[in-house]
Amino acid sequence: MLDSNHPAGHRPTWAHIDLEALASNFHVIKSRINEGVKVIAVVKANAYGHSAVECARRLAHEGADWFGVALPEEGIGLRRSGITQPILCLAGFWEGQAAACIQKRLVPIIYRLDLIEALDTAARDAGIITDVHVKIDTGMGRLGVRFDEVAEFADALKRFENIRVDGLMTHFAAADDPTCETLTEDQIERFESVGRLFRAHGFAPRYLHSANSAGIFSHPEALGNMVRPGGVLYGLWRDILPPSTENNKLRPVMSVHSRIMMLKWVPQGETIGYGCTFEASRKSLVATVPIGYDDGYLRGLSNRSHVIVRGRYAPVVGRISMDLTILDVTSVEGVELGDTVTLLGRNGDLEIPAEELARIAGTLSYEVTCGIGERVPRVYSSK
Repeated sequence: MLDSNHPAGHRPTWAHIDLEALASNFHVIKSRINEGVKVIAVVKANAYGHSAVECARRLAHEGADWFGVALPEEGIGLRRSGITQPILCLAGFWEGQAAACIQKRLVPIIYRLDLIEALDTAARDAGIITDVHVKIDTGMGRLGVRFDEVAEFADALKRFENIRVDGLMTHFAAADDPTCETLTEDQIERFESVGRLFRAHGFAPRYLHSANSAGIFSHPEALGNMVRPGGVLYGLWRDILPPSTENNKLRPVMSVHSRIMMLKWVPQGETIGYGCTFEASRKSLVATVPIGYDDGYLRGLSNRSHVIVRGRYAPVVGRISMDLTILDVTSVEGVELGDTVTLLGRNGDLEIPAEELARIAGTLSYEVTCGIGERVPRVYSSK
């Protein structure tokens, strides 16, 4: 029962993380790639809000080859928790972090010669050759060496004796969008050309990878020998994969719950919440629950979202405040203090997907789960 998941000694608001669903999603991804293709399980941003340490431990057990983080700080946290698999720092590293990357066996992406020089110096001081992956900007316009400036960059790399280019990577800008198919095709072609150019310059990268979640499901021709699933690991797919993709086997990993802390009747015509944005059209029974926008229940859901109480949908009324949210439970038969409220996820036959909350708030499902704050304890279930 969901009620049993409420952590003792805490406010009755919690996020349930289904590690069995995470494992299942990992194997759905594995079924779509060829044998021998390595999987970088992306656990940056605290595993999209799901807890990087717990998710990495389970994914390591399931056979993840690498882990992807954004920052060296995230990678160091995984090392401290006992993760031994290779870790790729997808945003590279900052000045002063080169020695830590080497000490903790983190593989950074590189795209700037000054940072490569710092890493080369740190590797020389440690008496080792350190691996890196070069990030190529094939059309995203964000991090990476521009695809049309790669020759000069490759020439410059030759002087760094303690750096080994073990991988090349790029990132798709719109692999989920059929209207941007031309750009994706251009990115694939540019990346293949870059691979040939690096080999022509004497480099022998073992890994070439471009496929993120959308790329894995929509562009099998671009899988290379390594893939980087992110959101799909956590069952987030409706707003990041092409509309034509069938993904019924992917299962949401996170659900968010709270409990009713107060019930009261308000008369017809009375307003509720900050700013008088909701006026009761009838005598109404309203419930207050201890979750708000500081917990990641987005203020943009005010007066627009709904929750699940006793097998019924109940609308959110009034503005969501920092710590509290108000519901109209007039139509929920038998509602009582302490009843479980599902704000995200499935309860019985009803479901509120992250993608639905994202659509209402005008954002992406990733932001919904990433935004569930630290003061919401995670409760994990596994076999």
